[in-house]
Parts: sequence; C-alpha cells; structure tokens
Amino acid sequence: MDNVRTIARGIDLLAHLNVVGNASGSAIAAQLGLSRPSTYRLLETLATCGLVRFNRETNRYTLAWPVRTLSSGLNDRNRVMCVATPVLYELQAELIWPTDLAVHENGEMVIHESTHPVSPYSIESGMVGSRHPMLLGSLGRAYLAFCPESERDQILEHFLSRCSGGQSFFETPAQIEFMVNKTRKDGFGSRQRDVNQKTSSIALPIRLGGRVLACMDVSWISSALSFDKAVATFLPSLQAACRTVETRLLQNMVADGGTALDQIGHAA
Repeated sequence: MDNVRTIARGIDLLAHLNVVGNASGSAIAAQLGLSRPSTYRLLETLATCGLVRFNRETNRYTLAWPVRTLSSGLNDRNRVMCVATPVLYELQAELIWPTDLAVHENGEMVIHESTHPVSPYSIESGMVGSRHPMLLGSLGRAYLAFCPESERDQILEHFLSRCSGGQSFFETPAQIEFMVNKTRKDGFGSRQRDVNQKTSSIALPIRLGGRVLACMDVSWISSALSFDKAVATFLPSLQAACRTVETRLLQNMVADGGTALDQIGHAA
C-alpha cells in the first residue's frame, strides 16, 4: 500500500505541475497537503526519472519534456475508447440487448468493446477483435454514411473489395449511394437479416470535429422483435449514449487545453 500511495502522490504532483506550469517545492507541498520532506523526495525521484526539471535560478520545478512521451499513445481512438466504454455498458444495462463499439481500420469495422458476454440475450461470442466489412453491417454503414465525403471516397476507392466482403448486396456505385442516402435519411445505420438471418442491428456514429471517431450499435434476435419495434425501443437510448460520449470527449479535450480538439479540427 505504501508503494501505491507513493505512486498516487507522484501522479498528483505531475498533474499539479501540468496545471500551474512551475512551482517551488514548498508551494507544491502546501497545495498537495504533503510534508516538505515527502515532497522533496518525490521531486528528487521524478527528476532522476527525467520527468521533472529544477531551475536553480528561480528555485522552481517544472515538467521536463519526456513527460510528453507519456501522452504520445493517447490518440483519438484511445480517447474515444476510454470515454465510450463505460457508456456502452450503461446502454446495455438499460436495453439488456448486446451493444458494440467499433472503429474503422482499412475498409473494415473492428469491434474494440462488446457487451455480448454480459447480455443474457446474446447468441454470439468472441466479438472483441472481430472484423466486419463496411458494407455488410450497421456499424460500417453508419460510418460510411456519416464520415466526410472525401474519406468515404478514399475508403471505397482503396478498400472496396474488403468493404463488400465478396457479397452481392452492393455491387455498383448506385447501390452504395442508395445505402448512404437511406442511412442519412433514417439517421442510423441498419442491418435487417440481410447478412445474418438470426440477428438485426442499428448503429450510430460518434462524431467530433467533423470526423467519425467510432460507431456504436445495439443488436437483437430478429425473431424476438420486429425491426420497427426495435428501432422505436432502442434508437432514443442509442442516440443519447452517443451524444453523451461526444459531450464527454469535447469536455476532456477542452480540459486538455484544446490541443487534441485543434488536431481533430485540422484533420477533418
């Protein structure tokens, strides 16, 4: 427990310096409610690790540049996974039916989180890590319909064979355009027994800065619920969940100083 407490205090110290920019050891101790000896031991350890730098002229501590490497792995995908995963499980607890969270990778939707293992109504397993052609599921159809047009054109140009999965549902540009327009009109991606006869699903995009960062779906056994009944039952909650994720993402990025939000805006 002592080691855990020390690590927690070190994290608090780094977070404090991230906010104030620089501070003396005594000011840090007062702000964090630590004794001065404990504070200086922490500072010395962090300085040895290269995470904190001491300026002898000002007698103040600042974060050292290697700290930036700690956040280098926190990309848009990691952010949305961190924020959306608890919301995904809250949605499943409300609807009981299974829910999934997926991102686009090279013409396929890859499921990164799934509540199939905890849903009593799931008839599928091993969903996390599974890859699904863009045109053959509600997740991919939602992504294609709501991502920027330039991105959609690139996906279809470079990965059409992977998107279609060898099926005949969308063989021509006209068929794809019809699907995109219908999905936009409906306001959600859908799959109605056209790929898997046993289940159906609807999906919505999680968007920020003009981009689709991920998609979330809910699926059900087709024989248990009609499509219209399922949409009427599930869509409002699915919409609320996705908007919650978007709001929390925006709040987190603003709290980070807007840097990540700026990057998303420039990439859109």
